Amino acid sequence: MGVWARGELSPGEARRLIATVGGIRLPKENVHIRRMDTLGGRDAVVEAFVLTAFKFTRRDDRWEITEVRVGDREWESVELVTTAVRAEKIRRTIADLREVATALEAFRRERGFYPQVGDFPALVDHLVPTYLTRVIREDWWHRPLRYVVTARGYRLESWGPDGKPDTGDEIIIENGEVTAPRPAS
Repeated sequence: MGVWARGELSPGEARRLIATVGGIRLPKENVHIRRMDTLGGRDAVVEAFVLTAFKFTRRDDRWEITEVRVGDREWESVELVTTAVRAEKIRRTIADLREVATALEAFRRERGFYPQVGDFPALVDHLVPTYLTRVIREDWWHRPLRYVVTARGYRLESWGPDGKPDTGDEIIIENGEVTAPRPAS
């Protein structure tokens, strides 16, 4: 869910939107706009400094950030925020892989086989724009996706949050079915 502004984006409007993103309610004066660049009229990049506070907790001789201030006397658990972001990245990566799987099935129905290519970018090159309407090359952690033709069909894979293979957090779709993470029963 985004935060909205109408018309041209002014520094004041950018400051207001940044101060309220994600349900945060920081004072606008805690957001300092450093630079604004308009990208083709439809997008803008805003560099900003955000003044807030963090709570640290000592655990086993290590300091750990446990909370972030999101408003006047309002604190949010860093663990809850990172858990929510991780879950959303998994959900979006699965959705992207399902979109590619749907395109692969359409390709196979029309041509009788899956593309015999060595990597995911080559697969996408075969599918866009006829079977896949947009280019998808990375998961939501900005790491390359994988494609392998198997004896039974194909396998699409993200190495998941940790970016490493065979650690149990991979996201895998085989022949149109999500095989990892395992669906909750």
